[in-house]
Amino acid sequence: MDFEAEITRLYERAYRGLEEYADTDPEDIKRYLKWLYRRAEGGFLAAFEGSRVVGFVSTDHKWASPEGHIVGEIHEIVVDPEYQGHGVGKLLLMEAINLLTQKGVKIIELWAGEKNFHAQDFYKSQGFLEMERRGRWIRFIKDLEEQERA
Repeated sequence: MDFEAEITRLYERAYRGLEEYADTDPEDIKRYLKWLYRRAEGGFLAAFEGSRVVGFVSTDHKWASPEGHIVGEIHEIVVDPEYQGHGVGKLLLMEAINLLTQKGVKIIELWAGEKNFHAQDFYKSQGFLEMERRGRWIRFIKDLEEQERA
């Protein structure tokens, strides 16, 4: 299996209909995925059904927030459309949060496209709060310390 080709095709399928939020040229996608992998420092996780990649998440435990604080960033959660609604995204998100927590992260942020209502609803259902809107993007955060106090 050619893992790079597999996740490139998965990325393309997952962003079908949401191309305004994604790279669309295969070479640009490959460059972006390589950047994600480098930034992840061990926080790039894939979900498999047998030998088929059905999802992936990319984390970054040294991301600078817009306020200049170091936070955990989830750059991508990608799930094959055929597997959405079956718990793959939730499992990937939980593993990403566990990884970031182990690296000392206290706040996790991520961004979703303003028209990606499915992703927005998912993040809200997982305890992320909408913080701001910038152009066509919505920033969500999850304060892990605040969650522990609750």
